[in-house]
Order: sequence, then C-alpha cells, then structure tokens
Amino acid sequence: MSLFCRRPPLSLLAILLATVLPIAAIGGQNPEATSQMTRKDRLAVLYSNQVIFDRKGEPLVSIRVTEGQETIRFSSKKPLTLLPSADDGARIRAPASARFVVTVEESKLGTVRHWVVAERLPAGELSRAAVVRKRWQDAGHEVKIFEGGALIGIAGRTLDTRSLTVAIDPQATAAEAEAGVALLSAKGPLLGEVISEPVQRPTGWIVAREERSGLEIRARDILWLTPTEKATVDFEAVEFGRGTSHHGTADRRYLGDAYLAIGNDGRLAVVNVANAETLLEGIVPAEIPAGSPEAALAAQAVAARGQLLAKVGTRHRSDPYLLCADTHCQVYGGETKEHPRTTAAVRQTRGQLLFDDRGLVDTVYSSNCGGHSEAFDRYWGGSPNPTLSGVAETPEGPSPIGPDETGVAHFIDHPPKGASCAPSGSRSGVFRWTATRSGADVTRAVNQRAPIGDVIAIRVVERGRSGRALVIEYEGLKGKHVIRGEYANRKLLGHLKSGLFIVTRDGVPGHAPSTFTFRGGGFGHGVGMCQHGSIGRAATGETHEEILHHYYPSSRIEKAW
Repeated sequence: MSLFCRRPPLSLLAILLATVLPIAAIGGQNPEATSQMTRKDRLAVLYSNQVIFDRKGEPLVSIRVTEGQETIRFSSKKPLTLLPSADDGARIRAPASARFVVTVEESKLGTVRHWVVAERLPAGELSRAAVVRKRWQDAGHEVKIFEGGALIGIAGRTLDTRSLTVAIDPQATAAEAEAGVALLSAKGPLLGEVISEPVQRPTGWIVAREERSGLEIRARDILWLTPTEKATVDFEAVEFGRGTSHHGTADRRYLGDAYLAIGNDGRLAVVNVANAETLLEGIVPAEIPAGSPEAALAAQAVAARGQLLAKVGTRHRSDPYLLCADTHCQVYGGETKEHPRTTAAVRQTRGQLLFDDRGLVDTVYSSNCGGHSEAFDRYWGGSPNPTLSGVAETPEGPSPIGPDETGVAHFIDHPPKGASCAPSGSRSGVFRWTATRSGADVTRAVNQRAPIGDVIAIRVVERGRSGRALVIEYEGLKGKHVIRGEYANRKLLGHLKSGLFIVTRDGVPGHAPSTFTFRGGGFGHGVGMCQHGSIGRAATGETHEEILHHYYPSSRIEKAW
C-alpha cells in the first residue's frame, strides 16, 4: 500500500492553504480511538470467515452495500480518517467539509472458479463426505470439498456454524456452472447451487480525489474510512437491488467503519463494518414494516441476529466481505433506514439468539408461508431438523400434502381458517395468488436447458411438507425434462411468488397450450419464520418468545452478549 499526493494547479493555492494542510496531515487523533477496529482487525476482515469482536465483545460483521461501481462519492459531516493501508501505514485526517470522488486505475480482474454443489453436510461428518466424494469421482467428476461457516466463541460457549460442501465440475463462469446444475439435476438428486472459489484476487489502484482541493490519495487494493465516533460515512447514489424489481439508487449513511475494495469485476465495492447490534438497526426496518406490532419486531430482531452469525463464512466466499445488503443475505439500509420502533426492538432483544440441541439455530425466514412453512432439509438438503421441520399456521390447519394433487389444490383453494398470515394490508396478494405464463415463454425457458420442443404439460413430481413443488417434469413434443429445486423452477417459470402452487393449462391435451395458469400461496421459500404470520400472531397478543417458539420448535432463547 502507498500514498501519493499529486500537486494541484497554482490556481488552487488559496484553497490548498485553507483545506489541504488539515486534510493531508498524517497522524493527529488516532483513528482507533474512535473506531471499534484495530489494525489487526482490518487485516483479518478481508477474504476471511474469521469473526472479530469490538471492545464491548460484540461480533463485527462486514456487509457489502454496493458493488460494480466505476465511481463512488463519499463525505462525512464530521472529521474523517482515511487509511490507505490496513497496517501501520499513513493516516489522513479530512475535515468535515471534505468530499471525495473515488475511481479505480490499472485494475486487474480477479479469477474465480465456479463449482456445482452436490451435497452439504455438517462439519463433523467427514466420513460421509468422503463417501459422497468417492461416489461422484467414480462417476467421472472432478470433486472438491469446501469447509464453510465459522467457529465463534461468545460468552463462554462455542458457536459452530461450519459445514462441508461437496462440489463438482469447476467452470470458468457462473453461467456455465448453472448450466451444469441444470444438466446434472435432471439425472438425480442434487442440491442445485453454485459455490465460487477465488483463484486470483483482483488488484488495482483506488484513487480518491478531494473535490475542492484536488488532493489525490492513491491506495493499493483497499481504502479504509473511519468516521468520528457516532458519525456516519455518507455515500451518494448507492445502487441497490440490482437484478430485482426494487433496483435503484439512493444516498445512504453508514455507522461504523467502511472500506472501498476492488471486486472481481475490477470495479469498486463499498463495504460497511460495524458490530452486530448496529447493523441490525439498519436490517430490521428493511426486512419488516416498522409499524408492525412490537412483538413481531422483536421476533424479527432475534431472527435477523441469528442470520448474521449463521451466514458468516457460507456466502460470498470469493468476495472481500462476509455478507451482502440484499435478499441473498439480508436487506440492509444503513443508518438512513433506521426507525425508532425497530431500533427499540433491537435494543430490547440485545444479544438474544436461538439455540437448540444442535447449537445455534439457522433462523431463516420468508415473507409469507402461505399457511404452512417448509422443512429446511426438503428445501436445502441435509439431515432432518426438528427445529426447522415446517409447521401449520393454525394448530387445526391441515397439512397441504394429500395422496395426490387434489390435497394441495384443496389447501390452496380452501386455506385454513384463522391463519395468521392470511390477507390484511401488505399481506393481501401474497397469501393466495394467480399467475399466468404463455406457453411460448415456458417453452423458450425450458428449451434453453433441454431441447424438448413445445411444452405441453407441467407435472409436479415431488413436493415438500408445505406442498411446495421441489421436482417438476416438463413434457414436450420431443421429450421430457426434469428440473429439481423449488427456486430453480419458480425462477424458470417467470419468478413465481412461491413453489406452493398447482398448474393448469388451456387448449387441447397433447398440443401446445396458449397459457399455463398457476394458482398458488405464499411469497418466498417458506422455511422458518413467516414474517406475515408473525405480524398476525403479535396482533393477537403473542409475545416474541411465543412467536419464535412456534416457528422454531425445540428452540430456546439465550443471551449471547
């Protein structure tokens, strides 16, 4: 890492005398006096699943708030320290008036290999992993076992979120690996995910120019930003929700430290590093309406806290951060999105996590389960887990699984009375829904995977405990093709709201239809807590402890910090 200050034009001399000297002064107040991170922490946080802690004993987590950017603009309302090096290099103190524009020069792209995930196992099942590896090797595949997750020591106990991922057939691009998923899943059970392995890290110069003075700071690969205590780093036009219907840009403020790094695409990524409780104050209002009942907000805070720790080391293995600010991990809006009611819920439940006999519960959640939540192992694989086995929204509610499709159709058309996730306000339109897709669009999507001609029938071959379609057979005029995975199928079918559906078609059987019609229920994967259901339960007077026990039976709340 190094620092260069380029000499500005003489016409800026007056500005320089007034502003550059304070900016360029090296030393001054030690940034670690206001930051919760030490220099050692900054080195450890990059490309690592290592969990570090702040001075209060709370875990520090890095969240990518945007990436793929050619230009980044930032400032702070209070003095800001810039560290062009994560170690004992120079420190530059910028006054509150400083506003920086950041670009990348001489960048080199990172190299990543993408593997098809065959199976994921608990970290202790090494012998089983070896059996799985041999089975795929004997079938002629290149195989590698990855360890994910982390071993975290908190409050005298060890949280083990580690797992073993058996992966096969590395590809140069994610698209090629996705194609491999499609091909292999038609032949037999497959987890149906892609895992990325970094081969060579991206590199380049991060160049930050102060707009008024022209001062230029050049940092190799990474530039750290440490605001004055309780101040924020303010970023302009932060892009969010890329590839979704919520895509846009907005100015955002972030508490804690931040850094700018170079992503695998050679462009800028912005990462926020803060303790778990600070991050949760920006996550909870982005995941649930702040006007929800207090018990629902508290339940969401506990579930989101569990997700912060459970996902460390399992996502973004090839990126310079642990988690992202999108639905892939958890939506995070920073200090900008905080709300007094959700902040109160986070602080009320400070340090609370869910545990069962296996350890830390992976407190996944989704928007609306449709009346019955799904079992974790049926959706993502692995061993059955009684804490995430899928539950009905009402004790007397029937299971949607019947002897045939008739039972699922009855559950969708005649949902259980009194379901806590039933229509009300934002819940309307997701508890039950109807979608149509043209026969031509379905045929086009399926034939990108297998040349079976015009699709004439869609048949659900296997359903989960909630009735969600896990395996679907597509029949065409030239053959049949099977696709495994709930999300893979609803994505192929034009992003259906959930996999809990039945499908009908128009036209003459045996001929290509004009349209397929899907009658369904729920929004999202349906595993774990139903957010709309938690709101409904809280409205009837249930506490956040009761709500969590319903969706995660066999679990208990413990205070970790």
